[in-house]
Amino acid sequence: MASAIQNQLEHWRLRAQASPVGHFWRWWTAELKGLLPERLREHMEHAHRRLVMRLAGDDLELFWEEADELQQLDVFALDQDVEVQRQQIHDLVAERELDEAPRELVLPEDLVLRKELLLPLAAESNLRQALAFEMDRHTPFRAADVHFDYRVVHRDRERGQLRIELVVAPRGPMDQQVDAVTARGLAPGGVDVALDGRPAGLNLLPPERRHRVINRRTRMNLLLGAVAVLVLALVMAQSLWLRQAQVESLELAIEDVAVEARRVQNIRTQIEDASEAAGFMFRARLESPSTIRILAEVTRILPDDTYLDRLRVWDGNVQMQGKSDNAQQLIEVVNLSPMFEGAGFRGSTRLDGGTRKEVFDLSATISGEEG
Repeated sequence: MASAIQNQLEHWRLRAQASPVGHFWRWWTAELKGLLPERLREHMEHAHRRLVMRLAGDDLELFWEEADELQQLDVFALDQDVEVQRQQIHDLVAERELDEAPRELVLPEDLVLRKELLLPLAAESNLRQALAFEMDRHTPFRAADVHFDYRVVHRDRERGQLRIELVVAPRGPMDQQVDAVTARGLAPGGVDVALDGRPAGLNLLPPERRHRVINRRTRMNLLLGAVAVLVLALVMAQSLWLRQAQVESLELAIEDVAVEARRVQNIRTQIEDASEAAGFMFRARLESPSTIRILAEVTRILPDDTYLDRLRVWDGNVQMQGKSDNAQQLIEVVNLSPMFEGAGFRGSTRLDGGTRKEVFDLSATISGEEG
C-alpha cells in the first residue's frame, strides 16, 4: 500500500514538473535567484549541495555537487574492510557538512540501455505503468528484471504524440552497486546515469527504496521563512484594513460628484456619437456613387447583346448576373469603366440552351469615380 502511494506521488510530481506550471515555476525561481545578492546566492547553493557517488572498477569515488559543478571528495578501495570504510566515510561526510545532503549514485553509461520511443500523448497520464507493461516489446528485458526511468523529449500536441527517452538498467548490476554503497553508510536517495559525462537528471531507483535524508537546517529555514511570510501578511492585512476605512469615507464624499460627472459625460458622448454618425453618412454619400449612377454606368458600358437578370450593389461592390453573346469580353469592358475595377467572374460561364447565350456571374469593386 505504501509503495503504491509513493509511486502515485512520484507520478504526480513528474507530471507537475512537466506541466506548463512547472516550467513557469522553474523559470520564475531562476529569475528571482538571479536578482539576489551574490553572497546570498552562494549560501543558497551551499544549502542545496548533494553527495554524488560513482563506482569505477574496484574504487568508490565520492563527489560533492554545488552550483552544477562536481568536485571530488575522496576515493575508497572496495577491497578494504567495510566497517572501517563506513566509519571513515561517516567522518568525512560529517567534516564536510554533507551528512544531511541528498545522496545520489551515478551509473556509467555502458551499464544502461537507452531508447527513444514514440507513444500516444494520452499515455502520459499513466506512462510508467504503460512502459512497464510493454517493456519486453521495446527492450530485451522484462519489467521485473530491470529498473527504469524516462524523460520527455518532445510533446507534439498537434499530432497527439509523445517522444520520450527510456533508460533501462538490469536489476542485478544496479542492485550490486546500490548494496555496495549502502553497506558503507551511503544509502542513496536516487540512482542516475552519466550521459555525456554529466548526470542525466533521472532516478532509476524505485520510490520504495529511496533513502530520505532529513535536512534539519533546510526545514528550519523553511519554517522561519513561513513565519516571516505570515507576519508580513498580517502587517499588510492590518495596513489594508486601516486604509479601507479611509477609502470608504472618501468614496462617500466623491460619489455625488461622480454621479453628476457621469451624467455630463453621457450627454457629451451622445452628442459626439450623433455628430460622428451624421458626418459618416455625409462622407459616405459623397464618396460612394448612388445606385442610379451605378445603374446608368452599367447600362452605358454593357454591349447591346448583353442583358442582366440581376444587379446587386453592396459595401463598395457590384455583382452582375445575366446573359451575353460573348461573356469573356465583359471583364475588359467593365475594367475600362472609371467607376469599376477588379472585375472578375464568380464562377465559370455556361451556355444557355434556350437563348444560346453565355450565362455569367461577374463582380467588381466600385472605385467611386464617374465617367
